[in-house]
Amino acid sequence: VACSVPAGAATVCGLAGFENQSRLVEFLVTSLPATGTLYETSQNFRTYGSDPKYAPTPIQAHELPFRVSDSLFRVVYVPPSDIFPPEGRWAAFTYTTQEPETGQMSMPGQVSLSSPAGHVAASSFIGGADGWTVSGNIHAATPTWQAFGWGLLNRYIYSADEVQYLDFATGSDRSRWYFEAPPGKFYLPEVASAYGGKIKFTIASTYGDFQHLNMPLDFITIECASCNSGRGMRLVRFADNGLEWDGRERIMEVTLATGHHWKRDPMNSALPFTDATECEIAAVIAGVTRFKILGDFTKAGEGVAIDDVSISSSPTQPVFPIACQQGCTCAHDARFRRISCCGSSSDMYYPIK
Repeated sequence: VACSVPAGAATVCGLAGFENQSRLVEFLVTSLPATGTLYETSQNFRTYGSDPKYAPTPIQAHELPFRVSDSLFRVVYVPPSDIFPPEGRWAAFTYTTQEPETGQMSMPGQVSLSSPAGHVAASSFIGGADGWTVSGNIHAATPTWQAFGWGLLNRYIYSADEVQYLDFATGSDRSRWYFEAPPGKFYLPEVASAYGGKIKFTIASTYGDFQHLNMPLDFITIECASCNSGRGMRLVRFADNGLEWDGRERIMEVTLATGHHWKRDPMNSALPFTDATECEIAAVIAGVTRFKILGDFTKAGEGVAIDDVSISSSPTQPVFPIACQQGCTCAHDARFRRISCCGSSSDMYYPIK
C-alpha cells in the first residue's frame, strides 16, 4: 500500500488486506516508520471526520504488534516538521492481518509513506550522482555529475561509451553499458506498493549516430534475485511500442503492470522472451535487487544523460494484485505459497535450500 504525504500535514492512510472467505480480520502494525510519527485515528475523526485526525498519543515501539481499532483500518502519519519533502518516500512501516478464530497470520504488508508526488523511490541528482553507477564500460564505474541545466535536464548524470565490442554477425554491441540505481534508495521491499504506478525519467544524448542502433534495446531492466524460487527473475521493457528513442531529449514513462509490454527474460538465449504476468511483475518489484537504464543505444559510441528518475505509486490504492498477495505455488513443494515462488515452473528442478 502507498500513501502520499504532503509536508507538514497529518495524513490518513488506509491499510488493505484480503481473506479468501470474506471473514473479519484484524490488522496489526508490526513496525514503525524510521522518521515521523504514527498514530491511531481519533474518535472524533472516526465519527464526524473532523480534526484533529489523530489520537493524543502516538503508537510506541513497546506496543508492537499494535492492533488497529479503527473499523476502516486507518492510521495517521505525521511527517517530521519544518523540512522539505523527500525525493522518494518519507519512511515505511509494516503490518500483518490475523484471522481471530484460527489465529492465522498473513505475510507482512508494506506501507510506503510516499512523497507528495507519490514517489516511492527517486533521484533528482540535485547534490551529486546519488550513488548511481555505470556498468558495462571499461573504466568508468561512476557517472559524471553535471551541476548545471541543459533543456529539461537540471543537475543530471552523464556517461559515454568506452568500448565497441561488435558482434560481426549482427553488427550490434556484444557488451553494453547501463546506468544502475543505488540499493539504499531503490532496492526496498516497499517498492512493491508501486505496482500499477510508473517508472519515469528524462533522457538526452550529447552525441551518437541514432540511425544505427543496437538490437534488441533492453531499455529498462528490473531484477529480483530471490524470485523464481531463488533462481532469479529479470523483466525487460524494450525500446518499442511507444518507448522508441532517437537521441533527442525526452521524458520516458512506463507503467508497472501487465498490458504495458513488460517481457520476462528466459535467461536462456535459446528461448524466447514471454509477456510478464501480473504475479511476475509483482514479485520482481517486491524483491527488486537491480534496476538499470540502458545507455548503449548505438553501434558506435554515444554520450547519454539522465535526470529525475522516479518510481511512483498509483493514485488509486491498493493496486497490488489480490491473486499475488498470498504468493504463488512453489514448484519444489506444492504445499507452500510464497511471493518468491512466482515465476517458478514445475518443469524445472529446484534444489531445496
